[in-house]
Amino acid sequence: MSDEDNRPAMFAPEAGIGVPLAVAGFGFAVLVLGMANARVFSPAAIGLFVPVAMATGAFCLFIGGLFEFRANNTFAGTFAVLYAGFLLTTGLILRWFAGDITTVAGALAFGDAFGTWLLLWGVFTVLLSVGAWYINMPAFLAFALLAVAYFVLGFANIMNPSDTVTFLTKLGGWVLIIDGVCAWYLSWAASLNSLVPDKLPLWPYPYSQAEATAPTSTPAVHA
Repeated sequence: MSDEDNRPAMFAPEAGIGVPLAVAGFGFAVLVLGMANARVFSPAAIGLFVPVAMATGAFCLFIGGLFEFRANNTFAGTFAVLYAGFLLTTGLILRWFAGDITTVAGALAFGDAFGTWLLLWGVFTVLLSVGAWYINMPAFLAFALLAVAYFVLGFANIMNPSDTVTFLTKLGGWVLIIDGVCAWYLSWAASLNSLVPDKLPLWPYPYSQAEATAPTSTPAVHA
């Protein structure tokens, strides 16, 4: 037996331990923004999104992502820390930089820039959706719906104000609400399944029953 075999095992939490925290915090931010855009409450109160995104959303995603990196779960750690950066950056833009940019460049130019920011994240989220497909259905839906919302709201910001923009904004809001519900379900099931005798379904990959009987090795988000 080598000296390396005698070394004590390094601390590594169970894969997926940070996912429930990360996606729950993200769900709060997504739901608040979605409800404002969908006119569930007055869009004039959309400023509520900024503290929710920068505190609850970004904080929970960042902490959850660090746990996932510590568990060598690259996919979950990457998406959690990056989306923490998205929420923090978007909060900073809306709270402290939007006014100055609008003053210098004009409202339409700011809309183009902010819409482009959302479209870039839409493309990146599509790429992450590929990985989420191999985890479970709630994880895939959370990424896929988020990508749709990014594209819808991105184009809404780039277009000149019109009835079409209002429709797209409301549509993007409802997509975000559904996305937030998927994120909360993923967090809820991942948290409770270690406690309750009847496991909440997560519909893991592979999705067909025929394939599910075969032994597989799947990426370790296992949320």
